[in-house]
This record gives sequence, C-alpha cells and structure tokens, in this order.
Amino acid sequence: MKKNLITMLLIIITLLCGCDKNNLLTVNVIDVGQGDSILIQTPSKKNILIDAGDEKSDRIVKTYLRKKFIRKIDMLIATHPDSDHIGGIDNVIDEFDIAIVSMPEKTSESESYYNLLKSCRRKDIQIKYLKRDDFIKVEDDLSIQVLSPNNSAGDSNLNSIVFYMQYLEKKFLFTGDAEEENEQDILNTYDLEEVDFLKVGHHGSKSSSSPEFIERIDPDISVISCGYKNKYGHPHQETLNTLIKSDSEIYRTDKNGDLVFYSDGKQIFTKKKYIVD
Repeated sequence: MKKNLITMLLIIITLLCGCDKNNLLTVNVIDVGQGDSILIQTPSKKNILIDAGDEKSDRIVKTYLRKKFIRKIDMLIATHPDSDHIGGIDNVIDEFDIAIVSMPEKTSESESYYNLLKSCRRKDIQIKYLKRDDFIKVEDDLSIQVLSPNNSAGDSNLNSIVFYMQYLEKKFLFTGDAEEENEQDILNTYDLEEVDFLKVGHHGSKSSSSPEFIERIDPDISVISCGYKNKYGHPHQETLNTLIKSDSEIYRTDKNGDLVFYSDGKQIFTKKKYIVD
C-alpha cells in the first residue's frame, strides 16, 4: 500500500510541481559504477560531495560537477578510506575549490588515502575528523548529525561515516559502507525515527541493511549505488527482500544510471521516470 501511494505521489508531483528547483534540496546519486558518489545541493546553493568513486571515476564526477556549473564544494565528505569511495577524491580536490574535507579518523595504507592527504596538504585544505554526535548546521532548515563511527575499529567499513540529515519535515540517512555491526550500535545508541530517504549501505550487500535496522527506519525511498553486473553480486537478494518487505521504493544506479531527487522539505520527488524495484 505504501509503495503504491509513493508511486502515485511521485507521478503527480513530477507532472504538476511548479516549484523553482533552485529553491529545492537536490540529492544527486552519481553513477560511478561499483562505488559511491553523491552530490547534495542545498536550497541556499551550498554543495556537499559525499565520496567520489574509485580512481577511474574522477572524470565522471568532475564532468558531472561541471555540468552543474559547480566551482566550489562547501564540504567534501570521505565516508571511509576504501578506494571505491575515495579513489577519485584527490583529483576533485586538485581541480575544484574545496572549503573543507571531512572524514573519519581512520588511517589507511592505500594509495588512494595518501593521495587524498597529499592533495589536501598541497592546497592547504583543513581536514575535519567526524565522529558520533557531531552536529553540523548547514543552513537554517538543514542540519546533519553524525551517528557513526564511535571509535576507530580495525575494519575500514566499520569506520564509515553514517549521518542523518534533516531538511524541514524530511529525513535522509546516508550510510557509506556501514555494516550490520554499525547498524546495531546505532540502534542501541539512538532512538531512531523513520526516514524518508535511505542511501543503502555497502552497495546493497547482505552484510548491511539488517532486517532489524530496516524495520526501525522504515525508509520510503531506498537508493543503491552499484555497478552493472558487478563481480560482488550487489545488491544481494537478501537485502532487496528486506527492503521490499518494508515496502520501500528501491532505485538502483546499475539500472538507471545517475539518479536525481528533489525535496521542498515536505515531499521528496523525481522529475524522471526511473526503473523501480
């Protein structure tokens, strides 16, 4: 029932919405194949970039930003040191005006991690390390609360930045590659409310999106960033089944390419007809 109502709402708003998109929150899920990159554009025209895919994705991300006429990124969030999330970040830092880079306080021996640090040093960009309970007031009606990580765990995915973003009445949850262990920790720490929009953890892997977690947050819209016919089999059917059971609309980059969602703070909608699971 929820899915039918959401579908009808998306169609009606797509056809009838007369809002100026410049006054809207925009969430761009950039298709970087088997990786993550999300651009959030706020109503006051601030740009927040979350990850930038792997080393081969920097051209995709840079081209996308240029098509949006973006010159400055107000906050660049590197969710964790895995190369499929931060591999392209150094080249983005090199070519755009970056106000601040935010990341977990987790080191890595990877070339991608050292390239990121070198690019920040070269341009004298401040690095802010994010952890649980950090709060960022982006603008009057838009805020970010960091839910994870709590400490520096050994596994890179367990250090993923998970943050909750609220814009007026709408709630968004971005999860990086957080695993079930992170989800359980978050459930034990916070009295989570239902969310309207979920960036599904770890490309739809069965190691994330536990039934208990999805049941609690009950997302209306779930977005999965993964590569077409990727070698990992993402998204796993177990995760899809969990999301379907919650009656969530599932959008995937491997089926649709780039995805763009808009919100006026009361509704979340698209302006294109996407394939929905």
